Amino acid sequence: MIKPEEALRIILEEVRIQPFEEVELIDSFGRVLAEDVISDINVPPFDNSAMDGYAIVASDTAGASKKSLRRLKILGELKAGDVSNFEVTSGFALKIMTGAPIPLGADTVVKKEDTDLGDDEVSIFCEVEKGKNIRLAGEDVIKGERIFPTGVHIRPQEIGLLASLGKSKVKVFKLPTVAILSTGDELVEIDEPLAPGKIRNSNTYSLMAQVISCGARPFPLEIARDNVDATKRLIEKGLEVSDTLLTTGGVSMGDYDVVKDVLDDLGAELKFWKVAQKPGMPLAFWRLGEKLIFGLPGNPVSTIVCFEEYVRPIILKMMGRSHIFRPEVDAIFEHDLQKKSGRAFFVRVNVKTKDGKHYVSLTGPQGSGILKSMSLANGIAIIPSETTLVKTGDKVKVHLIDLPEDH
Repeated sequence: MIKPEEALRIILEEVRIQPFEEVELIDSFGRVLAEDVISDINVPPFDNSAMDGYAIVASDTAGASKKSLRRLKILGELKAGDVSNFEVTSGFALKIMTGAPIPLGADTVVKKEDTDLGDDEVSIFCEVEKGKNIRLAGEDVIKGERIFPTGVHIRPQEIGLLASLGKSKVKVFKLPTVAILSTGDELVEIDEPLAPGKIRNSNTYSLMAQVISCGARPFPLEIARDNVDATKRLIEKGLEVSDTLLTTGGVSMGDYDVVKDVLDDLGAELKFWKVAQKPGMPLAFWRLGEKLIFGLPGNPVSTIVCFEEYVRPIILKMMGRSHIFRPEVDAIFEHDLQKKSGRAFFVRVNVKTKDGKHYVSLTGPQGSGILKSMSLANGIAIIPSETTLVKTGDKVKVHLIDLPEDH
């Protein structure tokens, strides 16, 4: 058996970033840029008004107050999207709307709240400094500026900025396809009745959801029964259609655990099998050509935890993401917990925040088949292999799978 940190190191060394593709701007949401984005324009492209008001010469307002008004003749009105033919000189004003280009001669905008809103003439109640309420050309983006480097994760705000630059298409790293194969004669599909000795196939669905949450594409396969031929056929299909294959079950030491034998026959290189952890000790990892293969344990919690700790980071890395790990916090344990030395424990916990500190409590029984306690968890506490006792009040490392609530 190897330690969890060694298993993760081996896995990450095998990851290759996906090639790029060009997509429509809106389809790039959630993806990762595969190009540097250089602006070929200024944003905004011209000086424009930040307020509804009047474009004026600032010196005309010197000494102005509610007791000492400054009156200016109005040349006309300028809406956003229009261009003025007027030149503003001393003694004159041009009514202007937010976003409209600053007319020739004007060097400031007085907001309408500081005027009497006159039609032919306008009275100004205060002194306005030069350049006030004007958004300068290039204030947001300067022509020739590198706006985004390769590797940026595209959120709604990046979509907006790319749109302002006129980027209707962008280059992004391709989304990996992840094939999912659940194995076992005991499994039935979720809409089938439960016969004696059978259980429903939950692993395929939890894994599909986890893959989708990463932004990748899941490809579920039919259930593989516990025989070599069926397992081989479905593994070959999974490898054909995917970049990464996840199997669940069939990697322990039972007489009907055939996944390892099939992959050995296919020439896959076993990188490791068995990790000193609980749950998820039988975890296995192979490489076959450019394809990565995970042999996840069959117990539902083991499957979810192993995905979180090992599969999720590699999917995000394949997609070009730079932040591939869950946020990690130090938290105060609210229970006593005993364990044997030699294996790290991944413990399902609920994380709460109070007065700026994180506190964690167990979500219930920690058996690897108990999904309810996984459902109640928003974090996974990491108890090191050498630790045998965690006392109430001790600090532990926690990987956040959801944001904690404040209390």
